[in-house]
Amino acid sequence: MDNIKIEFNEVDYIVPAETFSIDYSYLSKQGLPFTKEFIIRALYIAPLSKLELATFFGFNARELSVALEEPINKGEITYLEDGKLSLTALAKGYFATLDAKPMIEKPQTRNSSVTFELVGFNKVPNQHGSWNSALRLDVNHEIQSLSEQHAMKMFKKHFQRLVEAGDLGKINTHDGALPSLYTVDNVTRKKTIAHRVKRKFEIDFDSRVMPFYVDKLYENDEAISNAILQATDNHRLEHNLDEIKLAWDAFQDMSVSRFIKQNAIDFRGMIAEMGSGFTNKPYELLIGPLYGNRALSKVEQILKQLKPTKQQSKPQRMMWIGANTRYWGLSEGFTKTMDSLRSYQSNSKGKGSNYKLTLFLPTDDHSKSKDQIAKEWKQKMPNLESCEGIRNGLFDGNVEVLLLDNEFAAVCYHMAMPDISPIHVPMGYITRDKSLIKRVSDVVEDFLEGSVAHGKPNLIGSFN
Repeated sequence: MDNIKIEFNEVDYIVPAETFSIDYSYLSKQGLPFTKEFIIRALYIAPLSKLELATFFGFNARELSVALEEPINKGEITYLEDGKLSLTALAKGYFATLDAKPMIEKPQTRNSSVTFELVGFNKVPNQHGSWNSALRLDVNHEIQSLSEQHAMKMFKKHFQRLVEAGDLGKINTHDGALPSLYTVDNVTRKKTIAHRVKRKFEIDFDSRVMPFYVDKLYENDEAISNAILQATDNHRLEHNLDEIKLAWDAFQDMSVSRFIKQNAIDFRGMIAEMGSGFTNKPYELLIGPLYGNRALSKVEQILKQLKPTKQQSKPQRMMWIGANTRYWGLSEGFTKTMDSLRSYQSNSKGKGSNYKLTLFLPTDDHSKSKDQIAKEWKQKMPNLESCEGIRNGLFDGNVEVLLLDNEFAAVCYHMAMPDISPIHVPMGYITRDKSLIKRVSDVVEDFLEGSVAHGKPNLIGSFN
């Protein structure tokens, strides 16, 4: 039990990567032409005179001269002082053993497309991914400007590993032997793509966050790890429990507050209660953001049971109030949840709608126009539909809510506790209790109808 690790948040990181077209030559062992092979085989056993060689193969003088011209010119066959023909050290090197087939290494030209990320110049899959819903890592601009030279260096260094992994396609070699790189003739930058690295944040019962490892997925994994650590662990949070306590009071919440101390969280008690089910409480505890797997599975269980409203009736409202934190929504889990919520909007039988989803996205810069705010969010998240802008967010953006009228409410408190975690620790509850749903709905409605100052309503307006 004490070895349990609890996943409490997830953040995706985008590492810019570039795909390069690389022209190169490699050496692979190949067999010799038939006549040449057997001449060399014969001379490998012992030196022979021209007459002995011609007699052995049934050649006349002209045929023998033609057969010997190329290997003599290449320095594979030479004359001894007694006039006999003998193999040079070069040709003797064609034999691995006495009875082996003679093989030569011959340059083969080839072109391959290889993608390297620009932090540690690790080889990564050449796959177009989304730049959205992730924290983008900074790249050294000087290194990026010299990316072709860096790519050439890494290609040379790891050529045989790239071959072994099949990253350069099928390269035919004798007996499966690895080829050796001969030359790299040209490296050309083709395109820039997004390489996504996922980090699951885990914590133990003593409120210790587990270190981040990339599990040797990369040749230069230290560079990737350090870049991610700098993007998160070095970005210090400020305590927000005072704002969270205001939310607890407003929601009359006794679910999460029981487990929170000033510098500690009773995860042991939470897990014990979560393992026992709902028991006699009108809610179920959640750890992680509302787009986490646990919350999504609970929400989907409810949505599958919905009865659609009639076509002529006004559909129910589903409201998702986003948190205004640095890390909220920076995960493919967010995209997955949005897709799921949209898929349940319409009844599968085409008989009316289940609900109308609206996503409320916060901003803490009140001087920006609605269009500026909408543009920034569209750069962060893909396929934004039915979105409204809000100022700050619930309780200064520290609270996330997913609410479907009369059906369920899910509340998540994004707690900043820098002594415990470098990023927010989201936890909350989901309920189908009518009185609790109404309480959450009243708090949300009061916020949406309120304002931060005269002439600055909390609700900015639609982004569509």
